[in-house]
Amino acid sequence: MILAHVPNKVIKPPPLPKPPVPVVFGWEHIVYLAIFIALAVGTLIYINKRVKTEKGVDITVKCVGGVLLAAILANRISLIWFYDSLWALVPNTFCGVISLVYAICMIFAKRDHLIFHCLVYAGFWGGLLVTVYPNFVGQHNSFVYVPTITGLLHHSIDLYASVLLVMTGYVKLNLKKFFAFPVGMCVLTVWGVFILDCLGDYITEAMYLFQPLVTGTFLTWYVVGPAIILASLGGLALWEKVIVPKLATPKTNARKPAVKTEN
Repeated sequence: MILAHVPNKVIKPPPLPKPPVPVVFGWEHIVYLAIFIALAVGTLIYINKRVKTEKGVDITVKCVGGVLLAAILANRISLIWFYDSLWALVPNTFCGVISLVYAICMIFAKRDHLIFHCLVYAGFWGGLLVTVYPNFVGQHNSFVYVPTITGLLHHSIDLYASVLLVMTGYVKLNLKKFFAFPVGMCVLTVWGVFILDCLGDYITEAMYLFQPLVTGTFLTWYVVGPAIILASLGGLALWEKVIVPKLATPKTNARKPAVKTEN
């Protein structure tokens, strides 16, 4: 086996750099957010106005998938040097796995494939939370340190892709297929257990199973996971059962037409 020749090194983060380091909502992060929001909103508006054919949408989705694939691969490769271990290639976080699968599916999967009904939700929430609160930006003195910036980029592209797929109708969200989201999250949890069971000598943490998503908080995965599933289900039910029927109901003129009378 190829992995039998991987150096016997446990994945452990290097010591924290000396201050000053980038911080969440520091000027570097705020500049990044401003640039990302401007590019995301601008390109989405352009796509919504200009890309009208199914072929055009398919090409757009595949291009975004290619960019996401490049970002996640660059991130995984850069983590080899960050952790000084080839085992860092193995995606051991929810967003790491989601980004890789998301990219491959956007390139190769068909429109509205069932797997998208997991990826769209997972990519949206994971991308949104990490883009707004990237708790790993302090791992190096430079904000554009390759593991940092590529990690932030692939999360942001996840968020962008989820909005793109729903906006263009490439994925049509509905309650009947919503089950794919919680099932997918369970599969990822099993993947984390598999990593710890089979590769625990090298990878000591997976899928945040034994540590909070944000250090020192109650935000463990078994708190955040059910919360985002319920929030997604509530939002989808509100949209499908309340908003869409109201939009489909024809508007009636409040003023009744005048009745003509003959003298």
